[in-house]
Amino acid sequence: MADLNESRSDLPRSRARFVALGVAAALVFGALGGRLFQLQVLEGGRYAQIAQAARTIEVALPAPRGVIFDRTGRPLAINTPAWTMNARPADLPTDPSQRAWVLLRAARLAGVDLAALQQRIDAFHGSPYDLVPLVRGLSRESALVLGEQQATLPGIVVQVDSLRQYLDDKGSVSGTLLSHVLGYTGPVSGDELTQLSTQGYLPDDVIGRDGVEASFEDQLRGTYGRQIWERDANGRAVKVVDTVSKPVPGTNLMLTIDAHAQRVATESLLWGLQVAGVKQGVTMVMNPQTGEILAMVSLPAYDDNKFASGISAADYAAYLADPTKPLRNHAISDIYPPGSTFKLVTGLAALEEGVTTPTRLWPTYGCYQIPDAPAGQCLFDWNHAGFGPLNIVQAYFRSSDTFFYQMAINLGVERLGKWAQELGFGERTGIQLPGEAKGIIISKEWAQAQGRADVFTGELAQAGIGQNVIAVTPLQLMNAYAALANGGRLMRPMIVRGETDDAGNLVKPYEPELIRNLPASAADLQLMRIGARDVITSGHAYNIRDLRLPGALSGKTGTAEFGASTTPDGALPFHSWFVAWVPSAPGATDANLEVITFTYSAVVRGNVSLEVVKYFLQQWYGLDQDIRLDPRDFSLVAAN
Repeated sequence: MADLNESRSDLPRSRARFVALGVAAALVFGALGGRLFQLQVLEGGRYAQIAQAARTIEVALPAPRGVIFDRTGRPLAINTPAWTMNARPADLPTDPSQRAWVLLRAARLAGVDLAALQQRIDAFHGSPYDLVPLVRGLSRESALVLGEQQATLPGIVVQVDSLRQYLDDKGSVSGTLLSHVLGYTGPVSGDELTQLSTQGYLPDDVIGRDGVEASFEDQLRGTYGRQIWERDANGRAVKVVDTVSKPVPGTNLMLTIDAHAQRVATESLLWGLQVAGVKQGVTMVMNPQTGEILAMVSLPAYDDNKFASGISAADYAAYLADPTKPLRNHAISDIYPPGSTFKLVTGLAALEEGVTTPTRLWPTYGCYQIPDAPAGQCLFDWNHAGFGPLNIVQAYFRSSDTFFYQMAINLGVERLGKWAQELGFGERTGIQLPGEAKGIIISKEWAQAQGRADVFTGELAQAGIGQNVIAVTPLQLMNAYAALANGGRLMRPMIVRGETDDAGNLVKPYEPELIRNLPASAADLQLMRIGARDVITSGHAYNIRDLRLPGALSGKTGTAEFGASTTPDGALPFHSWFVAWVPSAPGATDANLEVITFTYSAVVRGNVSLEVVKYFLQQWYGLDQDIRLDPRDFSLVAAN
């Protein structure tokens, strides 16, 4: 048989081709090996982190909010464990009717409105696997029932959470005694979260909403910690992988407020409002040496515990509809004509600017003819008979309107406005509470804002007695008189005394702050203090001079007309004021207690505010006398 290979001729082989193929293979496998080395060795850690991140999530650990104490160490705002009903949106039924049934059932068991639950879920902007707080501060009974019904309420989770709670001077849960001072905490809104998320705020976070809770939010909030949690395939956090940092509790704060003084001031004001049929008022207590506020009462008040636990729509609507505006701190946020209490400004300005001297006598009138006005255009004195010739001290303690009309007109707009500003009017005091108003003082700018070139002469005269254009906050007026009482130092009102340890002991005091020294002579300030003492001893302040106080009570009354007449005789409604302090001797500058009361539309024969301050002083000093007068008929309350 023939060999088949005999006729085959071998093709010439190329050594270069084999070499090229080998090099190419080496390059390909080398590149693959290098990439594999890069992925597994050089960048293995980074890709492991990416893989880890895909199945882990960072969770914030809320910090305990700082506790707030009064100046004696009484806790006023604390954190307490409380039941919270939450919803996890991802676990709620997807069927609309089933979802509605679950929420309705949960609302009924929790004793809240369905609309409120739905609103909180709709307002939430976090992950659908996050818990959305629906009701804070559940009763134990509601929490137990919800727990028992857990199987029939998919997506509803009940857990123990931290709830802000507000206490009174006796340690009882009570949110009305100090609501305007403390404020409250509330949930962060969706709009706020857009800005606050960069500062670490979470979709289910709370934030200070009013009072000290708002103005000291950064200190009270603390620093949140961080944990890494492993997630399952559905994105739910299932277990802790690592604790990156622990939460740092917020700073504990001590107020300048004495909760006992707050209680006494509240009870005194409540009595005055009730006996006179008045709905709205303010009482404050201050140390004029330091500017420390010892009590700040604004009535009516609101219950800040309602807000901390999630206020109902009905309760919130009732607050908003109340014409007395209980949500507003009337001590700092509303402005009123100061009436005769403003004669301090006019009198001190007249002395300093050389308009009058301590001994110069000025005529007073039953009705003062306005200069350059047609005959008969006059401004009445409260005493329609006039007082005859008076010097400035006599005019101040008798509160002659026509005397101070003349002082204001001779001063002129600029000089009267300048001294009002020196005493702190027309500008915020700078107290660390939100919502403080600036007030209004007389100026050409004010007139121009009304569409006129200048202030009318009659307006200027009325400004001299704290009427017409002049409008102040009770805190501004108190601070101005504190500067008189302490010898001429206008202090920044303080509401927080410093920082404390967990037991409420002061560890870092805040220093009092001087706004400015009044550019007034010691002699002129002394003269006005003597006039304030004479207000008491002359009987102009009724029988308050009979209080057996450890000092020489000094002060000033005020009645301020406002609004439009509602009576046939054309009389205007009026507010009443009284401010007082207790120096060791007449004219002394060592008083450490000052009290002011303002009562809104206190249209009775007597001065309601004076009687409130009298009642406060009786209680505060523990006097065994009760000389209150019924402001409606001047009868002794103790005899009724």
